[in-house]
Amino acid sequence: MVSDQPTRRVQKQLRDAGFSAERTSGSHTVWVNGSISITVPDGHRTISPGVYRNILKAIKEATE
Repeated sequence: MVSDQPTRRVQKQLRDAGFSAERTSGSHTVWVNGSISITVPDGHRTISPGVYRNILKAIKEATE
């Protein structure tokens, strides 16, 4: 089971997987790696389990 994750740790995982922050709108940042994009809330200290699962799916797709 996935638990809340610190925002900074998630951002580091995205950078390590080759994603880069493309644009920011309000408290969300769009991270892009080629044709794969994921929106990450960065106005919070933690990322919820559901959002983190979506981020992990995007990272897995990008590294395949």
